[in-house]
Amino acid sequence: MAMWCNRKNEVLQILMPDSHQLNEMLSVAKRSLGIREVVRTGQCALTMTRDCTCNKYKSVASIADKNACWLLPPTIYFGGWETHRILSPGKTNLQRFVAELKRNGCVDIISHKTRDDLGVLFSIGAVQVHFFEGLTERQLHSIVLAYENGLLEVPARVQMDKVARIDGISRSTYGEHLRKALYQIIRNSYPILKLYDTVPDRMDE
Repeated sequence: MAMWCNRKNEVLQILMPDSHQLNEMLSVAKRSLGIREVVRTGQCALTMTRDCTCNKYKSVASIADKNACWLLPPTIYFGGWETHRILSPGKTNLQRFVAELKRNGCVDIISHKTRDDLGVLFSIGAVQVHFFEGLTERQLHSIVLAYENGLLEVPARVQMDKVARIDGISRSTYGEHLRKALYQIIRNSYPILKLYDTVPDRMDE
């Protein structure tokens, strides 16, 4: 599930392996959260709660508010874990936030960055999706060129050598910028991608 909250209502996007499990999940959610169904297509449903549960229970959101931290939506629920992105005004606030979370449950910090690495947050359009966080201007430019010139199409309409010449750099340098850009975008969007990945894990077979 992915959740967006405006502190009055919560929007939940629920994805299940099949329509039967989706029906069961919606039934449970209606009883426990009082959701109303907005739209459903196949294995996915978009729902909305009548009110915000953040104010009813001791939640990550309420703990963030208490410590002057900001949750960057959406919150991802997968495999029994909640994944949150937190913006803190300072190290002390973040330490208090994490310490209080640990008193209430298991916490695993995936990564953390300093404010110097968060310049992308000045772009309001990127705050919620954060797909471009960590990309340099050169990496962004390389992926735009790749798309505009058909390098990413299947089959590609152009060779990488030609796009590199348009960019005025060598093929190897351009390729490095492009790979880093693609990797960072996938890394930033991994929680959403994982939410939609319905292919079973066969590593143990």
